[in-house]
Amino acid sequence: MKNLLAFDSIFIINPIRWIYLLLVRKMMNVNSQKRETLIVYRLDKKNIFIRDKSNISDLSLKVHKDYLDAKSIEFYRFLSEKGFCQNLLIKNQKLYDLYTRQLKLKLAGVLRCTYRVYNFSKENNQNIEIVSDTQTIAMIKLSLEFLNLSSSKIIWKSNTLLTTCITLNSFIMRSIALIRMLITPSSLPREYFYKFKDPNRPTVLVTMPKRRPEDFFKSYISNFEKDFNVIFYSIGFLQEPPLGYKQVKVKRKLGIIQGIFRIKSLCFSAESYIADILMIFKNHSNLNLSIDAVNSVYANKIDVHISRLQTNVVDLYLANEARRRGIFVLGDIMEEIFYCNSVICATKSDVTPSLNLSLSQRGKIVYKGSNSLIKYRLSNFSKKVNYLNKLTRISSSKKIIFYASDPSKEESQRYVTEKFLMRYFSNKRDLILVLKTHTQDDGRITNYAYIDSGRPSNIFLIGDSTQEGKLASHVFKVFQDFDFNAAVDSCHGFLTTSSSSILQALALEKKAGIIDLYSNGYYDYLTKSEAAMHINDHSSLDKFLHSKNHDLSEEVLSYCGLNTNIEEFDMAKHIEESLKDFKRNP
Repeated sequence: MKNLLAFDSIFIINPIRWIYLLLVRKMMNVNSQKRETLIVYRLDKKNIFIRDKSNISDLSLKVHKDYLDAKSIEFYRFLSEKGFCQNLLIKNQKLYDLYTRQLKLKLAGVLRCTYRVYNFSKENNQNIEIVSDTQTIAMIKLSLEFLNLSSSKIIWKSNTLLTTCITLNSFIMRSIALIRMLITPSSLPREYFYKFKDPNRPTVLVTMPKRRPEDFFKSYISNFEKDFNVIFYSIGFLQEPPLGYKQVKVKRKLGIIQGIFRIKSLCFSAESYIADILMIFKNHSNLNLSIDAVNSVYANKIDVHISRLQTNVVDLYLANEARRRGIFVLGDIMEEIFYCNSVICATKSDVTPSLNLSLSQRGKIVYKGSNSLIKYRLSNFSKKVNYLNKLTRISSSKKIIFYASDPSKEESQRYVTEKFLMRYFSNKRDLILVLKTHTQDDGRITNYAYIDSGRPSNIFLIGDSTQEGKLASHVFKVFQDFDFNAAVDSCHGFLTTSSSSILQALALEKKAGIIDLYSNGYYDYLTKSEAAMHINDHSSLDKFLHSKNHDLSEEVLSYCGLNTNIEEFDMAKHIEESLKDFKRNP
């Protein structure tokens, strides 16, 4: 018997893609009675095998998502210690150190694939032949070594034609990435802002997000700007500088990636796989300006860098440079970070194995009791009665369940989950399911699920305006000024699998459910505390729909960082105390 397993990696371009997919199909159609065979194929951009009955890419990993998340960071460090891609540089900076987030996500995909290969082999009584290209096999073998897993039942078989396709694709895609980097203008601002109140006071450095930077300034930076000198770089463009701030142009210096076609990292090896991820990246156009912005900012004397996230080159390089210069890095967690001297969390619910890995040896964790990210997202929210019904022109007598899809998770599991949801609602004609895709999602997987569910008439799909013109189907409706908070607030119940918007729903006092068919453990602290309902089958979904909104206890709200009846966290005081402690014990 033959099965398929997707390996999440760099997509293959046409016409190589057509040849590659044709080879995989041919391999599946060749009859063989010798042994159980598993074809590990590169995940296609359109994921055309996702609906194939032989595809086992949705298998449960049997490990918690927090464990896997931490392991992906440890794997990243493991490869660094082995010296992977240390000669890939730009402006004397290692790409390996600048693209930690991108590598970590792909390494998590490698680990998922490896766990499935291992579990599949353990669950079969006979030997398993694993067929793939040489580079993929090398990467899976290395991850098995890292995880300290082994199986005597696995027989590895490298396919020459698949390997040729991957090697050619790598060479061409690296060339295209380099050309695009040179001709595509950066989408980042070319200035930073500063406000010096007193040369005897510490200077705090922070970045602002791409979306709604003005709102972020009001809800966040204003909490400590009165007590410190402040320098900030905004990823998003400001209409005008905040009052009292001066604008400084970033000093530019051209740089080019070095070592892009080194033989060692070109093909066949695990290192070549890592090199592909580093070099074949759509946002290289921002790389030069990101480095220049950081270098320009650090031309000033900085005492404290507040790092909210380290998911892009600017934020990551700011933290890395602060570490190198001996500057105190205070992590105020809104998204993922990889290094800090001390960290502020909303509550204990934010403390994960990954967070502990980011802390320096003497790092301390402080809880402020409120979630800054959710506070920022809900800023300027005003209630709109029956917003979803009016927007979608659905009768106000119909109850709407609102589902937020998240594209960052595994596509096969997402396809099965959304198909499960749509098929369930297709038999509930008194209810309407409104599904909203993410800003990064073209709706392809959701469209597959919609078609395979029989296109239920009570399913309403909303695509994000940033994807207009790119959406997989005309069935998606696009609203330019879609108000996500109003949509959550006006629905009869909110569902998601892994989106942090679950916290917005709870803050808006809306009943919420986490759909987890695979025991991944996303937001399980919410289900364990009964703040949200765990949904893994029809029965639990029935229970959710028939449940009523219930008032969350002060204890639960506090644990989630959503309690508004707490004393405001004194950010300025904490910065001052943390800096003194850091100077005493650097």
